[in-house]
Amino acid sequence: MKIHYAWVIFLGCCIISFVGFGLTINTAGLFWGGMSTDLNLTRAEIALNATFGGIAGAVSLLFAGTVFKKVNTKLLLSLSFGITGLCFIACSFIQSVTPFYGIKVVLGVMQSISIVISIPILLGNWFEKKLGILFGITGALTAVGGSFFNPIISHLILEHGWRTTYIIVGIICLVVLLPTALLMKFKPENGLLPYGAETNHTVAESNQAVNNVEANGLSIKEASRTPIFYSFIIAIICFQAAGSLAQHVPALIQSLNFSLQVGASVMSALLIGAAIGKLLMGFMLDHVKPVIVLLIFTLLGASGWYSTGVFNNVVFLNGSGFLSGMGQAIVLTAIPLLIRGSFGTKDYSQILSIILMFGAFANAVSVYIHGSMFDQTHSYSASLILNVVAYTIGFLCLAFAIQFRKRMTT
Repeated sequence: MKIHYAWVIFLGCCIISFVGFGLTINTAGLFWGGMSTDLNLTRAEIALNATFGGIAGAVSLLFAGTVFKKVNTKLLLSLSFGITGLCFIACSFIQSVTPFYGIKVVLGVMQSISIVISIPILLGNWFEKKLGILFGITGALTAVGGSFFNPIISHLILEHGWRTTYIIVGIICLVVLLPTALLMKFKPENGLLPYGAETNHTVAESNQAVNNVEANGLSIKEASRTPIFYSFIIAIICFQAAGSLAQHVPALIQSLNFSLQVGASVMSALLIGAAIGKLLMGFMLDHVKPVIVLLIFTLLGASGWYSTGVFNNVVFLNGSGFLSGMGQAIVLTAIPLLIRGSFGTKDYSQILSIILMFGAFANAVSVYIHGSMFDQTHSYSASLILNVVAYTIGFLCLAFAIQFRKRMTT
């Protein structure tokens, strides 16, 4: 029995999630402590690298969806992964913060194109069925990868220093992600339909079916005229602003007089929670009303962040990190699925990339804001409270979008 090429795409997306997200994005905060000491930087100054990188990535998302349509996917991803690996290697040679900011700007663009936007676009193009669980699996692997790599990177930094560790990360990117790029294709071709679409057609009928699939839904111009579009924007701003605090988790735990190893442990717990949360959310979205699923995960995420400021025990802190991670499933699993369900597949890549752009801006700015508030108050308490507020507003916006979409289809 011939395997549908969609499953090769899915395998590639899993690798990108595990190594791309898990290693290159989810371990970023572990380098900050050593760099702050060696380069004599404040917490806000070191966090500003994420702000610059996030803003650059956000700007790139404005045109990333169009670039994916017009540029060969193998070439685009190969260049992006190659530059990403070289940027990490370059980080090991910096002697001041200014070139570090420049490298992070380039990284922000490359990671947004090759990691952040590529997975939902490719899965959305190649699958008609099982999208919920597949988004859940790839989303879970971002966290599984982070929980796998966090203790390893933490150990390498402590034993060999952050400069050597940056080189190791860069080499892993080049060795693992470059070959993966060669497997990827933007969408089915030559009459091949997405997995789950009807396949009992002649070639001509199949081509017509493909055209019908691509034409289904709203254009970017039509989507931008609906209140749902702006509800998604506000929601992703809120959830990404809250999620940006995850980059401070190792430093947050150290501010509570715990070691970097404990900070890495809590970060791993957060990522394990995110993995389980994304997998569970993907399954639930295929079987349970979305608003109920969102309410459950909003409560879990908000309670996780709030309780981090309450507990002063390693076990309880790991539990708080786990719950905070479960709440992060909303961004990578629920929002892309709800966007596709609300606007269809016609201009999905462009609509998704624009909405994600606002989230990326929020993430970039909020990382710096969290760092600045810590520098002013010597505490992350205000950030933890703001996260609870952000989760509440984000949930209300998504609940509105779901209800409005129902009215549009009835």
